[in-house]
Amino acid sequence: MPTKENGHIVETAVEARAGFRDRPVAVVLVVSTACVVVAFAAVYFGFFSS
Repeated sequence: MPTKENGHIVETAVEARAGFRDRPVAVVLVVSTACVVVAFAAVYFGFFSS
């Protein structure tokens, strides 16, 4: 919970981010990046391979 000190709001790093950088976030990032790489490879091999 944010606190007030000397007229300023003081928050922890997690509170300031309004979330957590936890394992599910990293999994979504890795899986979505892998999907984009596969999609780009499919487009490349589908249109530009001889």
